[in-house]
Amino acid sequence: MAAPFYPSFQALRLADVIFEEIARRVPGYAGRLGSAWYWHLAGGVVVRFWLDYTVTEERWDVICAEASSARVGIFNRADFPFAAYGTLLTSPPYIHDLQGAAEWANRLYFNMGHLIVEAAQWLQTLQAAAISPQINPPASFPYLSALEREIIRYVLEEMDGRFNLVRLRQVFNGRISSRRLQQLAREWESLGLLTPPPRRVTYALRALMEEEG
Repeated sequence: MAAPFYPSFQALRLADVIFEEIARRVPGYAGRLGSAWYWHLAGGVVVRFWLDYTVTEERWDVICAEASSARVGIFNRADFPFAAYGTLLTSPPYIHDLQGAAEWANRLYFNMGHLIVEAAQWLQTLQAAAISPQINPPASFPYLSALEREIIRYVLEEMDGRFNLVRLRQVFNGRISSRRLQQLAREWESLGLLTPPPRRVTYALRALMEEEG
């Protein structure tokens, strides 16, 4: 069996740009470790991305991804072939990696923005999937009270998903204490139901509310 072939450091640096842009859209980015990029999502879901090739080792032309959890192992996979985001059929984009001197080929014909958007959307669906009982037991996530669901609904409809404690204290004054609001924010953030500050509602919390509702 042939030894695995890995991208050069220069090739990885070129691909870093893609994942840094995805990280702006989806929280949980843990950075690049070795030759792979990682996200840690709600419910203990770990996502790994890596460069791969379909033609030859000198042409990195696809990003592969897999999602796993300690309970079920790998439960979702996705591929993002660069050619699918090319604008010229006869000149597919790829990272040319020859003797450690990596550079983009046909970069002008690569709609990188579309790849970034679709990869981010895939990650967001995984956030919602994390609350599935097939991935995590129901006890892994809190049961939402009627008031908590009302707060989440208000955040989504009136605050564009931003979990702003100051405004929530004003709106729900007398119905929930400031201390309890802060506690909820910390608990939901630790579970991946809210992003790190500035906190926003994640797909997982939205899905949890809809499932219980």
